[in-house]
Amino acid sequence: QTGQKTEHYYEGGLVEFVKFLDKTQTPLFGTPIYIKGEKENTPVELSMQYNTSYTETLLTFVNNINTTEGGTHLAGFKTALTRSLNKYAAKNQSPKTKDISFGGEDVREGLTAVLSIKVQEPQFEGQTKTKLGNGEIKGICDSIIMEGLTNFLEENPETGKTIILKAENAARARDAAKKARELIRRKSVLDISALPGKLADCSEKDPAHSEIYFVEG
Repeated sequence: QTGQKTEHYYEGGLVEFVKFLDKTQTPLFGTPIYIKGEKENTPVELSMQYNTSYTETLLTFVNNINTTEGGTHLAGFKTALTRSLNKYAAKNQSPKTKDISFGGEDVREGLTAVLSIKVQEPQFEGQTKTKLGNGEIKGICDSIIMEGLTNFLEENPETGKTIILKAENAARARDAAKKARELIRRKSVLDISALPGKLADCSEKDPAHSEIYFVEG
């Protein structure tokens, strides 16, 4: 109603906010990750947790304004997340994972994260002016979050393994889906290019009744 104001306050800050967002989900580890830092007079706070779902929930704020269209701070977070997990996986790789490279979608599957920064002179863009456009913020968020995540993963190897396994499964599923699409496309092409006249594709499955011809030229 007009004149009413609703405020959300969490005693534990962003960590409690992430727990609230994930209240209907099953988390992959105990307490959400929390990263805090400041660079070039820009404070950055991040809390994130992985759950067993396949969807991502990312909320970003600039000076307590919900930047629903994202922006350079979100771009910096995504870059740091992908780079840090690929770096950690490469350093702690097993024979099964040595050929896997995570994409952005792989490392964000089942992720709930809240990113909050403070900018002295924010430049908002987009139709609703809820997209941060300050170019320097991408590098600031990337740097702080990359360092924070790298340190966390090194200090919490069991949680690191859990996160990498989640990303691994997402990467394998993505690769399997890609191969399935390619197989369907190839099959469709073969179905379309039917042989003319009396010629037809071989449909006999019994090797005893089948022959193969090798013809030069």
